[in-house]
Formats: sequence, structure tokens, C-alpha cells
Amino acid sequence: MKNIERYYKNTTDAKPNYTIKKFIELKIKPGNAIELGCGAGRDTVCLIKNGWNVTGIDKENVESRIAAKLETEELKQFKFLKRKFEKIELESNNLVVANFSLPFCNKNDFKKLWNKIDDSILKDGYFVGNFFGDNDEWKNTKEEMTFLTKKQVIELFENFEIIEFNEVEKDDFTGLGKMKHWHIFNVIAKKI
Repeated sequence: MKNIERYYKNTTDAKPNYTIKKFIELKIKPGNAIELGCGAGRDTVCLIKNGWNVTGIDKENVESRIAAKLETEELKQFKFLKRKFEKIELESNNLVVANFSLPFCNKNDFKKLWNKIDDSILKDGYFVGNFFGDNDEWKNTKEEMTFLTKKQVIELFENFEIIEFNEVEKDDFTGLGKMKHWHIFNVIAKKI
């Protein structure tokens, strides 16, 4: 079984990510959302079931995996684009979700991608997602990925009000079932 198939098998029934659960608790009026790196759809499905229209973007063709979790009526709220981060153009939106995806953007392309994200979020829109910190175990082995310091993450949000920011360091399993040391910055921020 290919790694990506094992990842989808391991995460297909996973609950929404922490940041999405916290965001839903804010009871923001639903609008148009984009999820970058939507994977097996845990966050996309949660947002749709809470009234959001979601465009899921992933480099793998996961459209049918996500559509299978939605009711017929909910399918009208879902659109999928198969794209790599380096190739995306983002429509104006009320929310960008990027959980466990932005670190996989090549570090040489990250600033350009972040500028697209920032530019796409409308005033009073939100960013919900996370970044890998410089203590993350993968920093030593996956040099092409993007790892940021706390200061660098905060600087990304100069056009936002940070509503929630928490830093997590822990040993836990990956989506492939391997143990690793995680260093994560979780962020919920409102565009001002």
C-alpha cells in the first residue's frame, strides 16, 4: 500500500482538527471557505455540515473520498480542485483553513503562497490552521519543508487580529502511524 493510501485509511474517520473545533465554537456566520491540503476531508466535511461552502484543494485526487461523506444536498456546498500549492490561485473568501498542510509547501515557495492566502481573505475573514515549529523532528530530515519560529508565525499575521494562538510540543503519531516529535503553532486569526 502506498504511503498516501495508508494515510487516507488512517485518517478517513478522524474527527475535525482542534483549530476547526475551536473555530466552530466561535459561531461565525458561514460563508465561502477554502481548505488547503484537504486530505481525507475531516475539516471540509465539518465546515460543510456547519453551513459553509468549501473549496477543498489537494495535490491528490480526493474529491470522491470527501463527497462520499456528504449528503446529496451538502454536495452543492462542496467544490474540489486538484492542485499543488505552487500552482494555486485563490478566490476571495471568508475563511482559509490549512491544518497540517502549509509545512509541506517547499520553503522556497512559502512566502509567495502566504501572500496569496493573505490577499484572498476578505476583511473580517479568518485564517484557521497551523505551522510546524523549529523544534519539530522533521526539520532535521525534510529540508525542503517549511518550519517557522514563533516570531516568524506571529509576523505572518500583521494584517490580522490573533484570536487564538497556542504552541504544542509533544511526541505523537503521524497519519502514517509513526511516532515523532511535533512542534506546532495553532492559529485562529481574523483579518482586519
